[in-house]
Amino acid sequence: MSFREKSAWASLLIYLAVYGYYFWRLFGVVQAGHAETFHYGALLTQLIVLLVILEIVLQIAIALPRPKEAQAARDEREKLIMYKATRVAFHVAMIGAALGAVASSLGATGFYVANGLFLAMVLAEIVRAGGQIVYFRLGA
Repeated sequence: MSFREKSAWASLLIYLAVYGYYFWRLFGVVQAGHAETFHYGALLTQLIVLLVILEIVLQIAIALPRPKEAQAARDEREKLIMYKATRVAFHVAMIGAALGAVASSLGATGFYVANGLFLAMVLAEIVRAGGQIVYFRLGA
């Protein structure tokens, strides 16, 4: 498995764990009826800091065994994989943005619109990392 594929796996797992926890907590808050009083900004800030730290630590751990591979420029195949995965993720983000606009125009509160848009961004990143893994596996 190449460095770039390992890197995509690490990012995917971190996104699923950190943002999965965030949305799990948010779901509990909504179920309890505290959506309008819950201060999700502090939780989100803490989790983003955690995500950055985890990403740095895991990327370093992946790069240590093969530093030359980690520092090498992307070849044409890796660039193509990155572009293909990003193209799919872009569509996910745009669908999420459109749904956020529709929800806002239908009177959804700021809590739901903001977190819905954030969910769209998170899903797009998950799709991008997952797409890279799939394309690496397919040899695209």
